Amino acid sequence: MPSTDAIEILSKLVGFKSLSGQSNHDIADYVETFAKSLGATIQRFPSADGTRTSLLMTLGPMVPGGIVLSGHMDVVPAGNQPWTSDPFALRQADHRLYGRGAVDMKGFLALALSLAATIPIAELTKPLHLAFSYDEEISCEGVIPIVRHIEKSVPKPLAVIVGEPTEMQVVGAHKGAVDWTVEVLGKAAHSSLPHLGANAIHAAARLVCEVEEIAREFEKQPSPNAELYDVPHPTVTVGVIEGGTAGNVIAARCSFQMEARTMEPGQAATIFERISNLARDVVLPGLRATAPGSEIKITERFDIPPLVREASSAAEQLVSRFSSSPNVKAVSYATEAGFFQAAGLPTVVFGPGSIWQAHQVDESIDKTQFQEGERVLALIAQTLF
Repeated sequence: MPSTDAIEILSKLVGFKSLSGQSNHDIADYVETFAKSLGATIQRFPSADGTRTSLLMTLGPMVPGGIVLSGHMDVVPAGNQPWTSDPFALRQADHRLYGRGAVDMKGFLALALSLAATIPIAELTKPLHLAFSYDEEISCEGVIPIVRHIEKSVPKPLAVIVGEPTEMQVVGAHKGAVDWTVEVLGKAAHSSLPHLGANAIHAAARLVCEVEEIAREFEKQPSPNAELYDVPHPTVTVGVIEGGTAGNVIAARCSFQMEARTMEPGQAATIFERISNLARDVVLPGLRATAPGSEIKITERFDIPPLVREASSAAEQLVSRFSSSPNVKAVSYATEAGFFQAAGLPTVVFGPGSIWQAHQVDESIDKTQFQEGERVLALIAQTLF
């Protein structure tokens, strides 16, 4: 039988250098072996190139009303950060647990596995599902096949708990994140003869100004649950732009990345439609007047849906029963929770530790938070008997 000690399990998980976008077979195999030893039913969901895999593990009867504990196995790189100790070796000091992923979010995974190894599985009347994904930190690609499988092949769970660090406060809403690359292809010419070319930078600037206009409009529009957010409206920004070759050459190419942080379904589609229409109806005809081969390409890089507050949802009611904080809050960062909710599954974000520790040098989780997470998950699990 595997260890039931959550800190021992966390130490093992931290030891796997499961960076986003790289092979995660070592940590996935460890988790699968752990779950198999408990008698879990296991589904693997490999990436298209076969280098990474997500897991869905079910303990107990395959009936409706179960609980899903969801988290990601990938972590961000430690890079050249000046860590006090090896980031991939768990260290205990000052009543904290240090290591890459200790708080984001292998700490929650360790608690979920410890819970699974501790409860009397044969006595479960409803199932406990553990959903562990890959590449959450860069695209949330890994959770998508898990959600599709649950939607099609698993009796509907009562609630999904995504265990990102919330300091054990219930998060009932968060913004989505959608990222696009816009590439403008014009025609080069000498800067003294601009009529012989098609300036891709000027064309891109028209589109960037439209992004700014959309952002201003969002600031004035009422948004759902605005009072829960520090930034009480959707945002859309341009974060990267590049183009041109020299000051005396009309730019033949320019590209930029724009990102939206949405608060409800449909907002990303509105942004895309506005930019696409302007590109098609105004900007591209202007380019083609002197360069018929000009193009404007808009490519979606990723789309993470928002989590919209459902105050009466089974997930919020369940977790609020055991949370020591009576308030439900919203956050501006995105998680995998919106994918579950979009599939009709009641979902909240709830886990130990502070998000401010995520991705930082000497990332850590407070032991008191870790122990509180262990206590609350055990209480939630009692509802399955």
